[in-house]
Amino acid sequence: MCSFRRFILLLLTGIFAAHAIASEELPKIVQIGFAGPLAEINTKSGRNAAILAIEEANKSNPRINGQAVIFDLLEQDDKADPRITEYIARFFVSSKAIGVVGHWTSNATVIAAPVYNAAGLAQISPASWSRGFTQKSYKSAFQILGSDDAGLALAAEYLVRDQQLKRIFVLDDGAYLGVSMADYFSNHVKAAGGEIVYRASVNGKTSDFNAPLQKARQIKPDLIFFSGRVIQSDALARNLQRFDLPSKLLITGSVVTDNFLRGAEKTTNTIMAIVPSTPLDKRPGMAALQKKYAERFNTEMLPFAAYSYDCVNLLIAAAKKTNSLDRSKIIDALHEIKYNGITGAISFDANGALLKPSFTLYAMEQNKWVPLRVFTVK
Repeated sequence: MCSFRRFILLLLTGIFAAHAIASEELPKIVQIGFAGPLAEINTKSGRNAAILAIEEANKSNPRINGQAVIFDLLEQDDKADPRITEYIARFFVSSKAIGVVGHWTSNATVIAAPVYNAAGLAQISPASWSRGFTQKSYKSAFQILGSDDAGLALAAEYLVRDQQLKRIFVLDDGAYLGVSMADYFSNHVKAAGGEIVYRASVNGKTSDFNAPLQKARQIKPDLIFFSGRVIQSDALARNLQRFDLPSKLLITGSVVTDNFLRGAEKTTNTIMAIVPSTPLDKRPGMAALQKKYAERFNTEMLPFAAYSYDCVNLLIAAAKKTNSLDRSKIIDALHEIKYNGITGAISFDANGALLKPSFTLYAMEQNKWVPLRVFTVK
């Protein structure tokens, strides 16, 4: 992948150089950083979408402040590891990157944020919806998704009051995002008149849910809520039926995919998921993007990859808006920008949080993800 992209970059540079014989102008290579756990399928899809955005931008022969430029993706694998994340953030700061698309996990995103802020380097996360990312008012931090706190408040009110799911069993994976989401959801359930009948954490790497599910069988909750990684949500969903639990399940994260459906296809329980977006398959331009992605990479584009695509285009749009590659000017432009992306209308408040975010509550029905309710924060 990287060698092919370098070949294309050299080819483009050669074309520009040939033109430069007459104009005495050489194109400037402009790097955009990308960071995430590249071994994970969702991050790979996001990285590929970022590459596609870069390639499309370069086809238009872009110029910034009169200078011909070629955009290039500078990618780094943070392995979702806090120590590696901080090292990579410092690497991007010392690079020539005009901004960073990353990180993919909320924990890594929050850890990297103060490093980028101190250096004045724009950070747009394509997948983190942790409220903690923008809560500290870092000028360089931008969240393209609505926050977990806002989305879970809407979901809790609907499920407790409208669906009358009053007795809630709460599990998390012990990680930063999982625990904070479980805290938010628990508080919102109580505010809506529900009851938390059990609360516990599991090891973030386990696939053994026997102990909590045995407890759930004794308590018989109306709803089990789990905030954790996709692979654990899949294991939990598949084990509900084995314990003969009638409880409904609410999960979070990048689970609204065909791949998740294949793993949970034999489950008879009602499985729901809260997602920080409107149904992306209904968005104008999404079908065309999926087609271009499949032609370029010979595989299906996963839904959250569209946010990575928009993040790259946001950084490029900010550079064009300010007609500069200066990092501080790009940050200022991002605070002012109003951009109509594949994922929706994008603009930010003073803290870098997305204005007027939307959320969708999905349910699995006949082995398909079906939107139950779409919420928009005014």
